[in-house]
Amino acid sequence: MVNIKMMDKCIFSGFPLDPADHFRGNQAWLDEKFDHESSRFLLYDRGRPLMDVSDGLQPAAKSAGDMGQIISKTNWRSMDWVFIGMDGETAFFAVEIGRQMPLETSEKFIDLRSVALQICANDFSEIPALLGRGKMLLDWQGRRNFCSCCGDKTTAANGGYLRKCVNQACAAEHFPRTDPVVIMFVVSGDDCLLGRGRGWPEGNFSALAGFVEPGETIEEATRRETREEAGIKIGQVSYVKSQPWPFPSSLMIGVRAEALSREITLDKNELVEAKWFDKAYLREIMESGDTANFKIPPKIAIARQLLDEWLQED
Repeated sequence: MVNIKMMDKCIFSGFPLDPADHFRGNQAWLDEKFDHESSRFLLYDRGRPLMDVSDGLQPAAKSAGDMGQIISKTNWRSMDWVFIGMDGETAFFAVEIGRQMPLETSEKFIDLRSVALQICANDFSEIPALLGRGKMLLDWQGRRNFCSCCGDKTTAANGGYLRKCVNQACAAEHFPRTDPVVIMFVVSGDDCLLGRGRGWPEGNFSALAGFVEPGETIEEATRRETREEAGIKIGQVSYVKSQPWPFPSSLMIGVRAEALSREITLDKNELVEAKWFDKAYLREIMESGDTANFKIPPKIAIARQLLDEWLQED
């Protein structure tokens, strides 16, 4: 796969293929690649990728020949699919095949969160980014069978990156959407603000987060969400990094936010608890591994990276 130098590694980032978007509108080329034996197909069941568990954990990518043996060509070519890119001369497609296929003993549909956590447990891998791209596009395809303008049916086009309304009087075009979310790592000197959401286990804390509303800048969304959820006023907001989040299709925008106040007033609909945590205390927890009463976000989350980077600063 394409060797990409990652400056800011996040799980679900580092997409390893050439998106080859110039081929998306070439239906003849796509048809040829769809039948080509070198092409590979990533299969999904309601967003869960098919994985090969025989030797570690790898995507169980199929060839066109494999697909023909699994299910009739008429059926599998009519399913939701998307062209996701090229690895050299090899085309990759993602297909929502569901439970319509027999599995090998070494194959299993696995929740993508679990896949990402296991694959990246010890080192960064680009596989979650590959699988996440397919999941996000297939999720969108499955929710866009009908036109939101007139209610008529839609059909996929442009390699799966477009759905067109079949009603010629409407002819609306629908494109994949991404929902921006700010992840606010709020700091005040050597303290950071972490919260526990409703339904979270006792002791589980993370950075605050919220969707960007229409007409807002990232900075405005950060200040509004922090004030709404914890009653804290925010001054300077600095962008840190971002992370694609395929559950179902968000872009997590990680920021550092400087607090202008410290008194916490909770929005009980959002948080059940929020606290200021001292950097020295958190470093001790991280070094000791004692998470009996305090659990940090898992490595899969950008909130963990924001925390780790802050703790590494002097």
